[in-house]
Amino acid sequence: MALTRRTLIRSVAAGAALAALPDLAPTLTRAAAAASPPGDVVGRISVGYQGWFSCPGDGAPIGGWWHWSRDRFQSPSPTNTTIVSWPDMREYARGYPTAYPNLGNGQPATLFSSYDQQTVDTHFRWMQEYGCDTAALQRFNPFGDEGPTRDAMAAKVRSAAERFGRKFYVMYDVTGWTAMQSQLKEDWTTRMSAHTASPAYARQNGKPVVCVWGFGFNDDGRPFTPAACLDVVQWLKAQGCYVIGGVPTYWRQGINDSRPGFADVYHAFQCSRRGWSGAPAPSTGWTGSTPTSTSRTWPTAWPTASTTSPA
Repeated sequence: MALTRRTLIRSVAAGAALAALPDLAPTLTRAAAAASPPGDVVGRISVGYQGWFSCPGDGAPIGGWWHWSRDRFQSPSPTNTTIVSWPDMREYARGYPTAYPNLGNGQPATLFSSYDQQTVDTHFRWMQEYGCDTAALQRFNPFGDEGPTRDAMAAKVRSAAERFGRKFYVMYDVTGWTAMQSQLKEDWTTRMSAHTASPAYARQNGKPVVCVWGFGFNDDGRPFTPAACLDVVQWLKAQGCYVIGGVPTYWRQGINDSRPGFADVYHAFQCSRRGWSGAPAPSTGWTGSTPTSTSRTWPTAWPTASTTSPA
């Protein structure tokens, strides 16, 4: 049988079942059974979806060139940019003009806005076309100026998932979220839990899926104590959720990128994403100040495929 991208990814997803026995996986010589049966995350191809690009004129409450430029109130240009890979814009209905010179084919250098529903629809159509099953919608601290835009993005992702027969779930990223322990609970109760009514909201073992990414990382942006983290995980489980954890690479040893003392937190998770931090999309080949026209590639906002390992 020919090896295709889809069969390769599916094979990786199946092989991830080794993590069902985390303490024995390195010594196993045969495949292990998954701790949970196939659902909307176990045995599926999940992708991270940040949805955090905005452009002037798109109506996003946050305003400006959110995540497209260092100074979001100035147009992206060779001297004001965070762009590492120029997106192929040919399948978007709308683009927003920048201060970059024209592309190598003479077309204007435009960018997409995540706040534009047709952008989200395009991404979820691609998921449908390429066999990506479930989107983990990244949700950073929604109690600051990002909140209204993040709330709207959740509704847009829900709409696109329903339209294209995909699944989605909320994936909290606790980076820099000082009051995470109380505010995450408030956010889930008053805002995000309502989306579980959608037939497109991902379920595993019959429970709505929620992920919390960032517990146990050894950096100043995630200084939370094991007790605070365990409290959040147990609270989400008490709400009837299937809880995934985004954990450090060295979570077993408590060294390098991992703080010691988080074993109880990791064991409380029902599933884990180990060492996943949003890998960069493949480059379009642009290395200078003027991007060239390219064939279709994964744009910067297109989620990078990853497997979810039952724990």
